[in-house]
Amino acid sequence: MKLMVEGLYGEQSGTNSNNAGLPGIFRSASGIAGSLSQVSFIDSRMYATDYWAPTDVQRIMIGGKFTHLIDNRSYYDVTVNYFKSSYDTNPGRLRNYEGIREFGNGFMADEAPFGFNPQPSSGVGSGLRMGVGMSNSRDSSSVAYLTAKLDYVNQLDRFNQLKTGIEFVRTDSRVNYASVDEFLPSGRSWSRWETTPIRGAVYAQNKLEFRGMVANLGLRLDYSYAGSDWYIYDRFDRAFAPGNYDQLDELLETEDTKHNVTLSPRLGVSFPITIQSKLFFNYGHFRSMPTPENLYLVQQSTENDAVSRIANPNNPLPKTVAYELGYEHNVLEDYLLRVAGYYRDVSDQPITVRYQSRDNLVNYLVNEPNSYEDTRGFEFTLSKVRGRWFRGFVNYTYMIRSVGRFGFSNFYENPADQREFERVSRANEQVKPVPRPYARLNLDFFSPIDFGPEWAGWFRPLGDWRLNVVTSWTAGYYLTWTGGGGSIPGVNNNLQYTDFWNMDLRLSKNLATANTQIQFFIDVNNVLNYRYMSSAGFVDGQDYINYMRSLHLPASVLEPLGYSAVPGSDRPGNYRKPGAEFVPIEAVPNISNVNNPRSRPLYYQTTTGEFYQFVDGAWQAADRKFVDQVLKDKAYIDMPNQDFFTFLNPRNVLLGVRISL
Repeated sequence: MKLMVEGLYGEQSGTNSNNAGLPGIFRSASGIAGSLSQVSFIDSRMYATDYWAPTDVQRIMIGGKFTHLIDNRSYYDVTVNYFKSSYDTNPGRLRNYEGIREFGNGFMADEAPFGFNPQPSSGVGSGLRMGVGMSNSRDSSSVAYLTAKLDYVNQLDRFNQLKTGIEFVRTDSRVNYASVDEFLPSGRSWSRWETTPIRGAVYAQNKLEFRGMVANLGLRLDYSYAGSDWYIYDRFDRAFAPGNYDQLDELLETEDTKHNVTLSPRLGVSFPITIQSKLFFNYGHFRSMPTPENLYLVQQSTENDAVSRIANPNNPLPKTVAYELGYEHNVLEDYLLRVAGYYRDVSDQPITVRYQSRDNLVNYLVNEPNSYEDTRGFEFTLSKVRGRWFRGFVNYTYMIRSVGRFGFSNFYENPADQREFERVSRANEQVKPVPRPYARLNLDFFSPIDFGPEWAGWFRPLGDWRLNVVTSWTAGYYLTWTGGGGSIPGVNNNLQYTDFWNMDLRLSKNLATANTQIQFFIDVNNVLNYRYMSSAGFVDGQDYINYMRSLHLPASVLEPLGYSAVPGSDRPGNYRKPGAEFVPIEAVPNISNVNNPRSRPLYYQTTTGEFYQFVDGAWQAADRKFVDQVLKDKAYIDMPNQDFFTFLNPRNVLLGVRISL
């Protein structure tokens, strides 16, 4: 018998920058800004210390595993785990409104822009809102999981091994989060629920081994129950109108949610072709739990106390059917070559559908199981599975995914509006992204524990060292660029972002005594300090357009876009060389027609392909060495204006000690 007990406690403090409470809508001198496509909200960021709400997260885990060997042919495991996460997201301290500094002729200023301010306040410049709309995340949720599992394994005979088990999971969900802005309540919402859903599973699997062939045949029964009553309503029910959120329990009847029971078959077969190779095939059905928002959410619009979104716990569980066919070959005893193709089909995924009444008083989203996707691809892996000094693998994966939906995304009570929507809607169009292959290289170098001289009867300075290097590459994603305007027929996925590269390493040394093991380690993330440009650096939509238009894109991409530009081989994600001075390049059909020419930029004449400069009031051919240096440094790229957000993956070095008793 063996008993293992483990526990974990952790606290994390920082700021909330996720979608639980989205940043507010800020007023600047230019007006209202709510997205990158509108005017800038950089002013509010510059003059606010409490842009994101302070957040504390507490995590507690305790669990144990008991293993009992019944005899030389059977044993069982009992595993019990409890995990709880608690969240606390609220604004920081309020602003001090008392005068703390005197300026000029007796003018007393408070501490603005420091501190949280829920109301409008004046600032430097016209219309700046220093504090309003910031720190609008609120979260006091807690979620706890209790998991119990029993597994039993019995070697029935020479050919058959039976494995059975049961699993039980109980969730205690106490969710309460919102987005709050006292001055601009439009678009704000409050989400809360308290439920105790349960789910369980029973499975049985037989492993058959006969003359080198191995077959796993299994069947899994999954059970889930939302653990609460749910509302009965019509599509355009007036109970969802403004002012009714707090009266839902009185306006609508409820009924017990469904008890979902599903069966999932599993099959895996491998059989040898030669002494050194085998074929294998895997097939299985899998069920996944939707996110809690898709099960229990009844979202309140804080603007008018209406229901803005409602979940559906009676939806079927999302279903995945997976196939895999592959080949493995032993190479030179220590290496394993694996080639496999796979296909996954996912159905019954929840997706939101909007329902809108004739008078627009009822306007809400509901989750319906109308989304599907399929993924197919192949992978190549070469592994070194044995070795005294070195192990590792290299993998290349080619994958493509298609997604789509059944039915329409909007339904209107007004038949005329519905007909018009169905006439122009492309809701059922299948999205087929361009493939993005990726590759990984994992190398593990180590010295044996008993390597080198021994000191003091136990310490080996050269033994038990380990160096792990992980390198990854992902092809850049594809995007559609139309020059900054609307869509252009036939222009789709015409640009590819730069590829992503990364390398991490860990160097560690283990020291072991009778009852204690100490590990000293160094983790280095992004060893080569590779720069990958983030879109977070763009202040607004115009900043993004300026960057894209400064790139020297391929001529085939520029041709249908309708604006003059320098052709080249740039891709989104390219950036100006650090430290290089910005030298804009303006593309014009004829330099003679340029109004108000400037001395700073280079001018590219598209009709001749020549570069010019305006010097001392006259045009002259640009110095070729200077042009070459500008092109080499990509000094012409108009970088994002928030340069501190442009590169978010700097090299990171961590030193640590791990003690195991």
